[in-house]
Amino acid sequence: MTTLSIPLPMQLVVIALLSILSICIYQSCSQSTVSKSITSQSTVSLNNSSCQQSLVESDGFICEPDYLWNERKYVYHAQDKENMMKRKDPIYFVSNWEPNFHCSHAQRIGAMGDGGKWVCDPYRLKLRPDCLVYSVGSRGDFSFEIQMKKIMPHCEIHTFDRRLYSCPTNMCNFHQMIFGNGIEPNGSRGWLTIVQELNHTNRLIDILKIDIEGGEYSFFPLVFNSNKNLFPRQILVELHPRNAENVYLAKLHEKRSSR
Repeated sequence: MTTLSIPLPMQLVVIALLSILSICIYQSCSQSTVSKSITSQSTVSLNNSSCQQSLVESDGFICEPDYLWNERKYVYHAQDKENMMKRKDPIYFVSNWEPNFHCSHAQRIGAMGDGGKWVCDPYRLKLRPDCLVYSVGSRGDFSFEIQMKKIMPHCEIHTFDRRLYSCPTNMCNFHQMIFGNGIEPNGSRGWLTIVQELNHTNRLIDILKIDIEGGEYSFFPLVFNSNKNLFPRQILVELHPRNAENVYLAKLHEKRSSR
């Protein structure tokens, strides 16, 4: 019987090729598995009895087993009690507030620094064919809108600023507008007025991204005193804690309004 002799260099080349092929197959399978997993999560039915409690209590945003959802609630309420305590500290957030809700797949959207924000599980918005995003306070930085549109092209995005800018093509709708209570700041519009003018009273506002340089303390009470159907489902806010008492009162008002 004749034995086939393969030179050593050729053997090494064959081994290398087989190794590369194995890695490619593994990565392909892994990506496919992850993709199928995320797709199955994002296409869950609102009638899914295994996560009905979380669906109801999160306004249809989260679907997870009851034991996981109740653990989330326990962590939330335990930390919320701590957050509502008043402690003396010149830097409010050092000793007065810690996160009480953690998103499983939070994603940073937009530029690093002032332009971007962390969004809670944006992949869940794939279920929302009429996804609606408000981005308030632009200064001409549209990095948030651009990246949001890339990962969620079906979302309708409205950007607001007191100065006039132009949205990049097919990324958002720009509105030169001041958010306030209609009196302060001068020439401002209230939350209900803005939503009515845009004909969004019968739609859910999935994300409100807002950075209005301290105006959030007078603006948010208007939001939470409106009809609950107009509450944004997710708020991404940059706070300006010039006065710790304002931060505490804003948190207290939000808690009372959500009951």
